[in-house]
Amino acid sequence: MLMHIENLSAGYGDLHVLEDVNLVVDSSEMVVLIGPNGAGKSTVLKSVYAMTTKTAGRILFDGIDITHLPTHGLIEQGVGYVPQGRQVFSSLTVEENLEIGGYLLDHKETCRANLQHVYETFPVLCEKRRELSGNLSGGQQQQLAIGRALMTQPKLLMLDEPSLGLSPKLMHEVFEVLKRLAQEGTALLIVEQNVRFALHYVDRGYLLAGGRIKVSGSASELAKEGVMQSAYLS
Repeated sequence: MLMHIENLSAGYGDLHVLEDVNLVVDSSEMVVLIGPNGAGKSTVLKSVYAMTTKTAGRILFDGIDITHLPTHGLIEQGVGYVPQGRQVFSSLTVEENLEIGGYLLDHKETCRANLQHVYETFPVLCEKRRELSGNLSGGQQQQLAIGRALMTQPKLLMLDEPSLGLSPKLMHEVFEVLKRLAQEGTALLIVEQNVRFALHYVDRGYLLAGGRIKVSGSASELAKEGVMQSAYLS
């Protein structure tokens, strides 16, 4: 397995959100985290990315304990993160945003190669590379946020609500790219509110409610009538 979250309890200071969470992501796999608002889905991603207070459990990545690694150490290990709301630097160009994503890369040739890979993955970013990112559409900004995270060639890419605010057409375009990334070897852990849509693309999923994993299984198992309803109400 690539990442294993074991018995994780975490929150923000004195606010406890997650309790005894266990979750696995394998290489080249798309895994979705679903559940009602306030369930703690985003907190799982933030806990991996050193943005919460962990009170119990551990996180293993590629055989290494990353539970208490700082963010730059996580990036170096191969963990990427696309937060909710895109958060691009609107006063910088598309290319400058991408270059910031690769700031930890010491080798200029590697940085250029990764930039070219991002442009091949998202051709519109290449077309608009000299434009200010604040002038991009919502869908283009989401592509830029994903592209920025890809600049370090992560083994695992975590995304928080990648379909938020996108039209159905753009949602499909973004998830088709994510599916292709998985096929090329990048593992994906995705928080998504559009459950039925996400289950059409992912391999497996976990349903989180009240800070605990209530149900886990394949996409087809989670999509069965009554599974999610009973878990949401339990």
